[in-house]
Amino acid sequence: MIPLAPVEQLLHDYEGDVQGFGHHAAHGELLIPGEVLMTEDEVLRAYTEESRLPAGVEQWIRVPLHTILSRLGATKPRLHVNPGLPFEAEFDFVELADAAAQHMRSCGCHDRPSATREAARWVDGAGHRFFPVPHRSSRLRGCLIGGAIGDALGANTENLPMDVVYERHGPDGITDLPENPDITDDTQMTLFTFEAVIRAHVRQRITGESELTTVTQHAYQRWLHTQKTPWDKARGLHSSADEPDGWLVGHRDLFRMRAPGLTCTSALQEYARTGDQATITKPANNSKGCGGAMRVAPVALADEDPAVVFALAAANAALTHGHPSGYLSAGVFAVLVHQLLRGKDLLAALDVAVGPLVRREDHEEVVAGIEHALELAASGDPGVARVEELGRGGVGDTALAIALYSVLATDDPNDALLLSVNHGGDNDSTASMAGNLAGALHGVEKIRPDWVERVQFRPVIDRMVADWELETSQAAPVGQEWFVRYPPS
Repeated sequence: MIPLAPVEQLLHDYEGDVQGFGHHAAHGELLIPGEVLMTEDEVLRAYTEESRLPAGVEQWIRVPLHTILSRLGATKPRLHVNPGLPFEAEFDFVELADAAAQHMRSCGCHDRPSATREAARWVDGAGHRFFPVPHRSSRLRGCLIGGAIGDALGANTENLPMDVVYERHGPDGITDLPENPDITDDTQMTLFTFEAVIRAHVRQRITGESELTTVTQHAYQRWLHTQKTPWDKARGLHSSADEPDGWLVGHRDLFRMRAPGLTCTSALQEYARTGDQATITKPANNSKGCGGAMRVAPVALADEDPAVVFALAAANAALTHGHPSGYLSAGVFAVLVHQLLRGKDLLAALDVAVGPLVRREDHEEVVAGIEHALELAASGDPGVARVEELGRGGVGDTALAIALYSVLATDDPNDALLLSVNHGGDNDSTASMAGNLAGALHGVEKIRPDWVERVQFRPVIDRMVADWELETSQAAPVGQEWFVRYPPS
């Protein structure tokens, strides 16, 4: 069950109580379709969630209620929230503004720069009376959705010999998503990584502190809770929260054990027990499993400098995987995504990623895997035998090599996904990583539309991409609703 948006909760709690709603909801955010502001209608229609916007709406503004009351009350006498939908309510602007006045005076809503900046949205540079939210990034959506598709393609055949795969799927092996295209722990952890990147950005924006690795540790403890670990056993010694916070963990479909890696869960359980965060110099273990690399694609968004991205991704992987081949492969992978999202081709991206790699100690296994992938991609004749020559994908260096090879050896993201999933190893992880790379390289439009539509958690990914673009825009939200959705911790 998806949790209520904060404004919906307030509409429920204060149904029929304009005074109570106005006082408590002043910082709650509503969505206003752009075309609404261009009509002569005296009623301003607003919505509590993106999913409640009318069909076909692609441009909207996300505005705190106090800004609506202070800037639009004179032009639109009535406010109609969620017309014809759940949590519908209609207010007289003057009455609602009077109800909110005490709160607005005490907290200084009128005086905040955010109120002025929010009002500047009403007219854009072209004179349009709306602020268009940037369209979702094709490459970023491709990266994350492609990863989820690869994960789902291999979810039911992980570590099965190809003879069994052929018996189940026919002589060509895996060629399509299963009937129930559910993801595994790979995509679950990638989503929590993405949430951590957004929350760390919120934290830096409002406090000036940059703490991605610590914020990510907390995100992974929330993921651990979804894997049948009671919250008081998962949260860790440094948290006294009665329940996990944020929007993502409210998605109950995440509360499913989809073959979680033992290395990840045991390292996170150890952190919860001791409060000691694992690092490269204080490793949690000596594991080089691929679980450190398969989840770090969103770290590509954390900084403009690829060297910083490499370091952040390596530190991320080291939270659970202490062997250099486990965390250095993660650093390379995140930089590849970083460069592909910026329009580089894969070989150019690899040149950038290898730079920080070779300056680290114990890089030899990862370099050898990359060189082997390049050699096989250049030799042509892609297929199962070539993939399995690179290894089984269960460790970071071979998972990276298979993902890299699969994208280099093909010209189409769908072919790369199928190549990366048809082998007798950790094929959901290799296909997830290949999907991240191929989607970032080619964009979501090149991925089979039926796969994009069907894969589990695609709407969640779309919403998080939109939220990331909003958080990093000039119109970054300042309302309490946003900080409930993405707490800065």
